Amino acid sequence: MIIARQKRKENISEYILYMWQVEDIIRALELDSVKIHEYVTQGYDLPAEQQEEVYQWYLDLAEQMKAERVTTRGHISDLRQLMTQLQETSDQLLKMPSQTLYSSVYFQTLPSILQLRELGGDEEISEIETCFVGIYGFLTLKARGEEVSEKTHEAIKQFSTFLAMLADRFREIEEGNIKLTPIEEQDDE
Repeated sequence: MIIARQKRKENISEYILYMWQVEDIIRALELDSVKIHEYVTQGYDLPAEQQEEVYQWYLDLAEQMKAERVTTRGHISDLRQLMTQLQETSDQLLKMPSQTLYSSVYFQTLPSILQLRELGGDEEISEIETCFVGIYGFLTLKARGEEVSEKTHEAIKQFSTFLAMLADRFREIEEGNIKLTPIEEQDDE
């Protein structure tokens, strides 16, 4: 919860990846309150009051996962909405003449996005979610000690660069430093 708050404020991409990890931890703990309590008390060196807050946060997430039927796979609605918002932001940035660097990085990354979509067999997910799936899958493989090809390393590097740039632009938009034109107005031009 403490880390999540900080990541949400500083880097939306890191926040989403962190929250995916938290969802998987909750799943590994079988959404069980006793196991979650044990995990929090052993894994977080915090004062008792903060530890209780973190425990309650995990329980709330577990309840949300149950309510939204994402106990075995998928993501809570808050994260899905954020990814949709990121995709919409990306689409708007690509139409802005002032965002040529962003557009360049996007178009360099696009072949890897399309390739991963094709490999995954799920061409319905957004470009942004595809990047997250690639990075999260890579991190999972590395955590298991599995080898990853040089080609995969290159694709992940592209995804990371692209999402870092998008996260930076997203933060600037939230802070009011970049103004977006609604897509409907852009289409009228």
